[in-house]
Amino acid sequence: MTADMSAFSSRLHFFGDLTFLTAHRIGAEQSQAVDAPKLPILRTMDGLPYIPGSSFKGAWRSYTESILRTLQAQPGLIDNLACLPLAEKERCLTPDVIRRIKNGAGAGASQEQSIVDTRLRDASCWTCRVFGNGQLAAKVLVKDLYIDPARYFQTEIRDGVAIDRDSGRAKGGQLYQFETVPAGAAFSLEILVENATPAECGLVMLGLNAFMRGEVLLGGAKSRGLGWCKLEPKWKQSEYVTTNDPDDLLTYLFRPADVKPVGLTGQESEAWVSAFREAIQVKEGKDA
Repeated sequence: MTADMSAFSSRLHFFGDLTFLTAHRIGAEQSQAVDAPKLPILRTMDGLPYIPGSSFKGAWRSYTESILRTLQAQPGLIDNLACLPLAEKERCLTPDVIRRIKNGAGAGASQEQSIVDTRLRDASCWTCRVFGNGQLAAKVLVKDLYIDPARYFQTEIRDGVAIDRDSGRAKGGQLYQFETVPAGAAFSLEILVENATPAECGLVMLGLNAFMRGEVLLGGAKSRGLGWCKLEPKWKQSEYVTTNDPDDLLTYLFRPADVKPVGLTGQESEAWVSAFREAIQVKEGKDA
Protein backbone atom coordinates (compact mmCIF):
# COMPACT_ATOMS: atom_id res chain seq x y z
CA MET A 1 0.00 0.00 0.00
CA THR A 2 1.11 3.57 -0.64
CA ALA A 3 2.91 5.31 2.20
CA ASP A 4 1.51 8.73 1.23
CA MET A 5 -2.02 9.99 0.57
CA SER A 6 -1.60 10.72 -3.16
CA ALA A 7 -3.56 7.64 -4.28
CA PHE A 8 -6.41 5.57 -2.87
CA SER A 9 -5.36 2.27 -1.31
CA SER A 10 -7.93 1.46 1.37
CA ARG A 11 -10.86 2.88 3.31
CA LEU A 12 -12.50 1.83 6.54
CA HIS A 13 -15.88 3.49 7.10
CA PHE A 14 -16.88 2.81 10.70
CA PHE A 15 -20.24 3.54 12.34
CA GLY A 16 -21.29 3.21 15.96
CA ASP A 17 -23.39 4.61 18.79
CA LEU A 18 -21.72 6.26 21.76
CA THR A 19 -23.98 6.01 24.83
CA PHE A 20 -23.19 7.78 28.09
CA LEU A 21 -23.59 5.74 31.26
CA THR A 22 -23.29 8.87 33.40
CA ALA A 23 -23.91 12.55 32.84
CA HIS A 24 -21.26 14.35 30.81
CA ARG A 25 -20.34 17.83 29.66
CA ILE A 26 -18.53 19.23 26.65
CA GLY A 27 -18.21 22.84 27.73
CA ALA A 28 -18.77 26.02 25.77
CA GLU A 29 -17.47 29.47 26.69
CA GLN A 30 -18.82 31.10 29.84
CA SER A 31 -22.33 32.48 29.54
CA GLN A 32 -23.06 36.11 30.39
CA ALA A 33 -26.83 35.59 30.55
CA VAL A 34 -28.40 36.17 33.95
CA ASP A 35 -30.73 33.16 33.73
CA ALA A 36 -28.13 30.71 32.36
CA PRO A 37 -25.49 28.62 34.17
CA LYS A 38 -22.02 30.10 34.20
CA LEU A 39 -20.58 27.03 32.45
CA PRO A 40 -22.99 25.87 29.70
CA ILE A 41 -22.60 22.88 27.40
CA LEU A 42 -21.73 23.04 23.71
CA ARG A 43 -24.81 23.08 21.46
CA THR A 44 -25.67 23.07 17.77
CA MET A 45 -27.53 25.98 16.16
CA ASP A 46 -30.83 24.23 16.93
CA GLY A 47 -30.00 23.96 20.62
CA LEU A 48 -29.09 20.28 20.87
CA PRO A 49 -25.87 19.11 22.56
CA TYR A 50 -23.18 17.63 20.34
CA ILE A 51 -19.63 16.34 20.64
CA PRO A 52 -16.98 17.81 18.31
CA GLY A 53 -15.08 15.17 16.38
CA SER A 54 -11.88 16.74 17.72
CA SER A 55 -12.98 15.98 21.31
CA PHE A 56 -13.55 12.31 20.55
CA LYS A 57 -10.36 12.04 18.50
CA GLY A 58 -8.33 13.78 21.20
CA ALA A 59 -9.45 11.34 23.92
CA TRP A 60 -8.98 8.43 21.51
CA ARG A 61 -5.45 9.48 20.54
CA SER A 62 -4.46 10.25 24.14
CA TYR A 63 -5.48 6.77 25.29
CA THR A 64 -3.76 5.12 22.31
CA GLU A 65 -0.52 7.03 22.89
CA SER A 66 -0.42 6.10 26.57
CA ILE A 67 -0.76 2.40 25.71
CA LEU A 68 1.81 2.55 22.90
CA ARG A 69 4.39 4.37 25.05
CA THR A 70 4.14 1.48 27.49
CA LEU A 71 4.39 -1.14 24.73
CA GLN A 72 7.45 0.40 23.08
CA ALA A 73 9.36 0.10 26.36
CA GLN A 74 8.83 -3.66 26.41
CA PRO A 75 11.67 -5.94 25.23
CA GLY A 76 11.08 -7.49 21.82
CA LEU A 77 8.86 -4.68 20.52
CA ILE A 78 9.79 -1.79 18.23
CA ASP A 79 10.47 1.59 19.83
CA ASN A 80 8.75 4.04 17.46
CA LEU A 81 5.12 3.48 18.42
CA ALA A 82 4.49 6.90 20.03
CA CYS A 83 6.40 10.10 20.63
CA LEU A 84 5.99 12.97 23.09
CA PRO A 85 4.82 15.85 20.86
CA LEU A 86 5.06 18.51 23.59
CA ALA A 87 8.72 17.71 24.27
CA GLU A 88 10.77 18.78 21.25
CA LYS A 89 13.57 16.27 21.82
CA GLU A 90 11.04 13.44 22.20
CA ARG A 91 9.13 14.11 18.96
CA CYS A 92 9.49 11.67 16.10
CA LEU A 93 9.76 14.62 13.69
CA THR A 94 12.10 17.13 15.30
CA PRO A 95 12.92 20.36 13.40
CA ASP A 96 16.32 18.90 12.45
CA VAL A 97 14.75 15.72 11.00
CA ILE A 98 12.19 17.75 9.04
CA ARG A 99 14.91 20.03 7.67
CA ARG A 100 17.11 17.12 6.55
CA ILE A 101 14.22 15.37 4.81
CA LYS A 102 13.00 18.47 2.98
CA ASN A 103 16.50 19.57 1.96
CA GLY A 104 17.53 16.11 0.78
CA ALA A 105 14.59 15.09 -1.39
CA GLY A 106 16.82 15.17 -4.47
CA ALA A 107 14.09 14.84 -7.08
CA GLY A 108 12.35 16.87 -9.73
CA ALA A 109 9.47 19.18 -8.84
CA SER A 110 6.87 16.61 -9.96
CA GLN A 111 8.21 13.91 -7.65
CA GLU A 112 9.66 15.93 -4.81
CA GLN A 113 6.50 16.34 -2.69
CA SER A 114 5.64 12.65 -2.91
CA ILE A 115 9.17 11.68 -1.85
CA VAL A 116 9.11 14.17 1.04
CA ASP A 117 5.71 12.88 2.23
CA THR A 118 6.94 9.28 2.10
CA ARG A 119 10.12 10.06 4.05
CA LEU A 120 8.23 12.12 6.63
CA ARG A 121 5.78 9.28 7.16
CA ASP A 122 8.59 6.71 7.42
CA ALA A 123 10.35 8.87 10.03
CA SER A 124 7.18 9.33 12.09
CA CYS A 125 6.02 7.14 14.94
CA TRP A 126 3.07 4.83 14.39
CA THR A 127 0.70 7.14 16.24
CA CYS A 128 1.56 10.16 14.09
CA ARG A 129 1.29 8.11 10.89
CA VAL A 130 -2.32 7.30 11.76
CA PHE A 131 -3.53 10.33 13.72
CA GLY A 132 -1.39 12.95 11.96
CA ASN A 133 1.02 15.65 13.13
CA GLY A 134 2.19 19.07 12.01
CA GLN A 135 3.73 17.61 8.85
CA LEU A 136 1.39 14.72 7.99
CA ALA A 137 -2.32 14.56 7.22
CA ALA A 138 -4.21 12.23 9.54
CA LYS A 139 -5.47 8.94 8.17
CA VAL A 140 -8.27 9.07 10.76
CA LEU A 141 -11.19 11.47 10.16
CA VAL A 142 -13.90 11.82 12.82
CA LYS A 143 -17.25 13.43 12.12
CA ASP A 144 -18.94 15.57 14.79
CA LEU A 145 -21.14 13.36 16.97
CA TYR A 146 -24.81 14.37 16.95
CA ILE A 147 -27.31 13.30 19.56
CA ASP A 148 -30.21 10.91 19.00
CA PRO A 149 -33.28 13.07 19.83
CA ALA A 150 -35.15 9.97 21.00
CA ARG A 151 -32.53 9.42 23.72
CA TYR A 152 -32.09 13.01 24.82
CA PHE A 153 -33.53 14.47 27.99
CA GLN A 154 -33.49 17.96 29.44
CA THR A 155 -30.05 19.04 30.61
CA GLU A 156 -29.18 19.21 34.29
CA ILE A 157 -27.81 22.18 36.22
CA ARG A 158 -25.36 21.24 38.95
CA ASP A 159 -23.77 23.31 41.67
CA GLY A 160 -20.02 23.48 42.09
CA VAL A 161 -17.82 25.16 44.64
CA ALA A 162 -14.09 25.82 44.84
CA ILE A 163 -12.37 24.18 47.81
CA ASP A 164 -9.62 25.77 49.87
CA ARG A 165 -6.90 23.08 49.84
CA ASP A 166 -5.43 24.25 53.15
CA SER A 167 -8.62 24.35 55.22
CA GLY A 168 -10.62 21.76 53.27
CA ARG A 169 -13.62 24.10 53.28
CA ALA A 170 -15.45 25.98 50.57
CA LYS A 171 -13.92 29.24 49.46
CA GLY A 172 -16.14 32.23 49.99
CA GLY A 173 -17.81 33.55 46.84
CA GLN A 174 -16.66 30.58 44.76
CA LEU A 175 -20.05 28.93 44.16
CA TYR A 176 -20.88 28.35 40.51
CA GLN A 177 -23.24 26.31 38.33
CA PHE A 178 -22.42 24.08 35.39
CA GLU A 179 -24.63 22.34 32.84
CA THR A 180 -24.49 18.61 32.02
CA VAL A 181 -26.18 16.21 29.62
CA PRO A 182 -27.85 13.46 31.70
CA ALA A 183 -27.01 9.76 31.55
CA GLY A 184 -28.55 7.76 28.70
CA ALA A 185 -27.79 10.25 25.94
CA ALA A 186 -26.61 8.54 22.74
CA PHE A 187 -24.56 10.05 19.92
CA SER A 188 -23.91 8.73 16.40
CA LEU A 189 -20.23 8.10 15.65
CA GLU A 190 -18.87 8.05 12.09
CA ILE A 191 -15.18 7.55 11.30
CA LEU A 192 -13.20 7.32 8.06
CA VAL A 193 -9.77 5.67 8.06
CA GLU A 194 -8.01 6.39 4.77
CA ASN A 195 -5.09 4.45 3.24
CA ALA A 196 -4.32 2.50 6.40
CA THR A 197 -2.55 -0.85 6.26
CA PRO A 198 -4.16 -3.78 8.12
CA ALA A 199 -1.64 -3.25 10.93
CA GLU A 200 -2.57 0.45 11.14
CA CYS A 201 -6.24 -0.54 11.25
CA GLY A 202 -5.24 -2.70 14.22
CA LEU A 203 -3.81 0.38 15.93
CA VAL A 204 -7.10 2.16 15.19
CA MET A 205 -9.05 -0.68 16.81
CA LEU A 206 -6.78 -0.64 19.88
CA GLY A 207 -8.42 2.62 20.97
CA LEU A 208 -11.92 1.89 19.66
CA ASN A 209 -11.97 -1.41 21.55
CA ALA A 210 -11.25 0.53 24.75
CA PHE A 211 -14.29 2.71 24.05
CA MET A 212 -16.32 -0.47 23.48
CA ARG A 213 -15.21 -1.72 26.90
CA GLY A 214 -16.14 1.61 28.51
CA GLU A 215 -12.56 2.39 29.57
CA VAL A 216 -12.19 5.86 28.01
CA LEU A 217 -13.95 8.85 29.60
CA LEU A 218 -15.02 11.84 27.54
CA GLY A 219 -15.58 15.50 28.34
CA GLY A 220 -14.89 17.64 31.38
CA ALA A 221 -15.20 17.05 35.14
CA LYS A 222 -14.23 13.39 34.79
CA SER A 223 -12.86 13.29 38.33
CA ARG A 224 -16.37 14.12 39.54
CA GLY A 225 -17.86 11.05 37.92
CA LEU A 226 -18.84 12.56 34.56
CA GLY A 227 -18.01 11.28 31.10
CA TRP A 228 -18.38 7.49 31.44
CA CYS A 229 -19.47 6.14 28.06
CA LYS A 230 -19.58 2.98 25.98
CA LEU A 231 -19.30 2.50 22.22
CA GLU A 232 -21.57 0.05 20.42
CA PRO A 233 -20.20 -0.69 16.91
CA LYS A 234 -22.54 -0.96 13.93
CA TRP A 235 -20.64 -3.56 11.93
CA LYS A 236 -23.43 -4.15 9.40
CA GLN A 237 -23.37 -0.47 8.43
CA SER A 238 -19.57 -0.28 8.39
CA GLU A 239 -17.40 -1.37 5.49
CA TYR A 240 -13.79 -1.86 4.42
CA VAL A 241 -12.47 -1.79 0.87
CA THR A 242 -8.94 -2.04 -0.55
CA THR A 243 -7.29 -2.07 -3.96
CA ASN A 244 -6.32 -5.73 -3.42
CA ASP A 245 -9.49 -6.89 -5.20
CA PRO A 246 -10.23 -4.78 -8.34
CA ASP A 247 -13.76 -6.18 -8.62
CA ASP A 248 -14.65 -5.16 -5.06
CA LEU A 249 -13.12 -1.74 -5.62
CA LEU A 250 -15.10 -1.12 -8.82
CA THR A 251 -18.30 -2.29 -7.14
CA TYR A 252 -17.64 0.07 -4.25
CA LEU A 253 -16.83 3.07 -6.45
CA PHE A 254 -19.68 2.73 -8.97
CA ARG A 255 -22.56 1.51 -6.82
CA PRO A 256 -25.69 3.72 -6.68
CA ALA A 257 -25.97 6.07 -3.71
CA ASP A 258 -29.02 4.25 -2.31
CA VAL A 259 -27.33 0.82 -2.18
CA LYS A 260 -26.53 -0.29 1.36
CA PRO A 261 -22.95 -1.30 2.25
CA VAL A 262 -22.00 -4.95 2.36
CA GLY A 263 -21.14 -4.54 6.04
CA LEU A 264 -18.59 -6.19 8.29
CA THR A 265 -18.90 -9.08 10.70
CA GLY A 266 -16.69 -7.68 13.46
CA GLN A 267 -14.17 -10.47 13.00
CA GLU A 268 -12.17 -8.23 10.68
CA SER A 269 -11.11 -6.11 13.65
CA GLU A 270 -9.57 -9.16 15.32
CA ALA A 271 -7.48 -9.81 12.19
CA TRP A 272 -6.33 -6.16 12.14
CA VAL A 273 -5.30 -6.27 15.79
CA SER A 274 -3.37 -9.49 15.12
CA ALA A 275 -1.65 -7.80 12.14
CA PHE A 276 -0.66 -4.87 14.37
CA ARG A 277 0.67 -7.17 17.07
CA GLU A 278 2.74 -9.03 14.49
CA ALA A 279 4.06 -5.82 12.90
CA ILE A 280 5.38 -4.27 16.11
CA GLN A 281 7.52 -7.24 17.08
CA VAL A 282 11.27 -6.95 16.43
CA LYS A 283 12.40 -9.61 13.96
CA GLU A 284 16.00 -10.77 13.60
CA GLY A 285 17.22 -7.80 15.59
CA LYS A 286 15.57 -5.23 13.31
CA ASP A 287 12.40 -3.18 13.54
CA ALA A 288 9.40 -4.72 11.79
